[in-house]
Amino acid sequence: MHAIVRERPLPPHPRPATLDAAVLHVTNGDSAAHHLKAAGLPGEVVPWRDVLHEGPVPAGLDEERLRVARAAFLSALGWADEQRVRTDMQERDERLAAAVKSGERILLWFETDLYDMLQLAQVLDRIPPGGARLVLAGEREFKSVTELDRRVIEEAFEGPDAGPDARVLSATAPVVAAGRALWLAFRAPEPDGLHGIATATPALPALADAARRHLQQYPWRGTGLNRSEHALLQAVDEGARTPVDAFLAQQRKEERPFMGDATALHYIGRLASGRQPLLETDPELRLTAPGRSVLRGDDEWTERPERWLGGVRLEAGPPRWSYDPALDRVT
Repeated sequence: MHAIVRERPLPPHPRPATLDAAVLHVTNGDSAAHHLKAAGLPGEVVPWRDVLHEGPVPAGLDEERLRVARAAFLSALGWADEQRVRTDMQERDERLAAAVKSGERILLWFETDLYDMLQLAQVLDRIPPGGARLVLAGEREFKSVTELDRRVIEEAFEGPDAGPDARVLSATAPVVAAGRALWLAFRAPEPDGLHGIATATPALPALADAARRHLQQYPWRGTGLNRSEHALLQAVDEGARTPVDAFLAQQRKEERPFMGDATALHYIGRLASGRQPLLETDPELRLTAPGRSVLRGDDEWTERPERWLGGVRLEAGPPRWSYDPALDRVT
């Protein structure tokens, strides 16, 4: 369910005999996990599967109840089997907890987009300062974990430097604190705490960028569309006639692509629903008259269905909170 798979996993490669196998690697999903395994890294690779920027992640839930909420949401969208998701998340959570308790070596392999930074924040919320090393792919110029070549992966595993494609850093107290702060603000029942994260995370600037991008997923003042919805409608207005074409055009407008095709299809379905849909989907994508009016900013989308952004529940209809692009904040 990650944004874009940019290359196939590496072919199998012998593991370096000199490397210690007592290590847990945590990464963003199955494609990255396969890529790291194929590079010959010793130890176990665990994919952290969840699209946290979609659906409820409310405060006040312990790990077990959060798994229940996330599994129910993903299952309701038809993206996964509910029981399988709960089992997968329980195994993932317990494996990380066991590694932390035993003092096992932990490496975190993540990218700089919203999808990954929310996962990383959840992981950092569960480890002590100094309890892991982070390999951050594509900090200077966006690059996925699956785009790291074998040399970069091995250098990141063995030493403190992996070159321009990935930065290796310890999960020090400031890094862990920054991750925990994002996780706390993201799960809060109102968005105010995210503004501080979006402007001040010197220990890990990508967390600030993620917080800022998450704020842009709130309905924008004047149209009621969030940034992703606006980009999808704009893609159709500019000639995209299939959901795949609209998705790819929307991704090209992102500084750091984070949204998967299943999420984009879900968005398109919402835009095409209601008494006054903004899109027609049959036989091809096309803006309706209300869609053109909303895209121009002449009218506001008033038929938005209920959705969750982390810990914030946005009820159906006119939004309680709106993103103001002039202020770069939600009010």
